[in-house]
Amino acid sequence: MNSFSRSGGWLWVPGVYFAEGLPFAVATSVAMVIFTTLGMSNSSMTFWTGVIGLPWSFKFLWAPFLDSRWTKRAWMLGAQFVLGLCFAATALTFQAEHPALPLIVGLFLLTAFVSATHDIAADGYYMLALSTHDQAACSGLRNIFYKCAMLAGQGGLVLLAGRFQEAGYRASSAWIYPMAAVSAVLFLLFFYHLFTTPSTERSVSAESGTGSGFLESFRSFFAREGAVSAVAFLFFYRFAEAQLGKLSIPFMLAPRTEGGLGLTLSQQGTIYGVAGTICFLAGGFLAGLAVARFGFGRCLWFMALALNLPDLFYVYLSFHHPGLLPAAICIALEQFGYGLGYMAHVLFMVQFANRSGTFKTSHFAFMTGIAILGMTLVGMFSGHIQELFARLSVRLGAEAGYRCFFLWICLCTVPSFLSVHFAGKHLDAEFGKKVPEPEGK
Repeated sequence: MNSFSRSGGWLWVPGVYFAEGLPFAVATSVAMVIFTTLGMSNSSMTFWTGVIGLPWSFKFLWAPFLDSRWTKRAWMLGAQFVLGLCFAATALTFQAEHPALPLIVGLFLLTAFVSATHDIAADGYYMLALSTHDQAACSGLRNIFYKCAMLAGQGGLVLLAGRFQEAGYRASSAWIYPMAAVSAVLFLLFFYHLFTTPSTERSVSAESGTGSGFLESFRSFFAREGAVSAVAFLFFYRFAEAQLGKLSIPFMLAPRTEGGLGLTLSQQGTIYGVAGTICFLAGGFLAGLAVARFGFGRCLWFMALALNLPDLFYVYLSFHHPGLLPAAICIALEQFGYGLGYMAHVLFMVQFANRSGTFKTSHFAFMTGIAILGMTLVGMFSGHIQELFARLSVRLGAEAGYRCFFLWICLCTVPSFLSVHFAGKHLDAEFGKKVPEPEGK
């Protein structure tokens, strides 16, 4: 094995997971800002960003094909190069005075498919190219750079577009340079990884290659005790957050006369994209410490409350429309609670997959798909719900649409709590808790 392999992955793991997180951030989060600034309605925005998110939900369907063709490294590098082309093409579309929204949607959908393929290859390559010791050693590095990519996308790109807009660029052309920057980063990462990733993969996955293997992994999942409760938990745990996350951005950017907060693009990027993402990461870090100290079982309900109760901040914001600082604090606190609660989703999948025998990878990919599908399908129609409330409450004023929607979000926390109740009976309550070493060691 060459010297790059012996480095334990520290040369290439950061770049690979930055390349995994950046397209996801742009296609799922930044796309909402882009469509909103280009005048797309809430119902259309939530629907099409939901469609764009579907490839990440169904990526497990073509994962066996990747296992049976070429190598994980080849798929990973090829996907990074194609992603660079996708974002270059997207940047070119914003040169038009009135860019074609269907074309932009199509490019983001292609980007999502290629990015989901990159996720499959990168995660598989991580497990094949590194020893179990190096996998554990690099897990923190992997997570940090994935989150840095989210921060760069949700915060940095939106801030950059906001600066161009403030400098006099029209709403569409302000996005040329952010998209070009993403393209340049992905091309640079492709060439960097071409030389730093080891070309020797140690083994071929035991779960790969055939439809029968896929069907067997699928069957074995549902043969397990608590599988139905697990699926319900993965689908409904973030039932309220899936809708809130889709409408929070247009709510922030909408004028106060329409019931929004009236933030500029730069303010939204700073508050939600930068401060909110940092608070989200802090919440997730705190959740990890709590689980390590007390075990997953004792923390699950606390994490569910942290996920859902901060939705009340948006009720407050929609009724009172406070100044910039109070609004920023509320948004940041909601994201902190989301970070705390989100970790329950991740930890549930990990502890469930750990007991999956030879199908750990397939079961984890399947559960990831269900979790994303739940967020996607519910979020797709949240814009229609908000616009329905706006039409029904027309006599109450323009603000009523968002006010009623956020009250609806609070009601939607009930399925989340019910899913926790039923799934909690089948989880490993001590998962994550440090086990004391036997005396004498």
